[in-house]
Amino acid sequence: MPAFELRDLEFMSDGNLDSLTLSMAPALFHENLKREISTAHREARELTIVSLRVNPAGYASLSRYQEALIEIAHLLKSHLRGGDFFSRISDQGFWILLRTDLSGAKLVIERLNLAHHENISINFVVRRSFNYSEWISKVDQIHFD
Repeated sequence: MPAFELRDLEFMSDGNLDSLTLSMAPALFHENLKREISTAHREARELTIVSLRVNPAGYASLSRYQEALIEIAHLLKSHLRGGDFFSRISDQGFWILLRTDLSGAKLVIERLNLAHHENISINFVVRRSFNYSEWISKVDQIHFD
């Protein structure tokens, strides 16, 4: 249990950017994801969503937790490949869309060498034959469980 209340964590956007991490707003992430699914289908390319969930219990204060979220967002911005994108989808973490299969996605995340990794749960959900709604439902179950 964190020593602070998550409801005190800033989770707002202007429709384009998350105000804390300056990552893509969730609504924009979903719009881009729908387009990417169509493109990947035409190109017979696999897609993977990575859920990064940061455990607030690993941080002594709200400000340290916020710093960790900002640090992760900065790392993602500076190290993801062109075409890959991410959003702070909840107060506890991010979804990352990677234009690759499961083995490629694992390599990308390994290459990031995430700080605070002991406080982060990482889950991968490959699209395979899921349509948009099915895929999001599966990722939701994993991320918000």
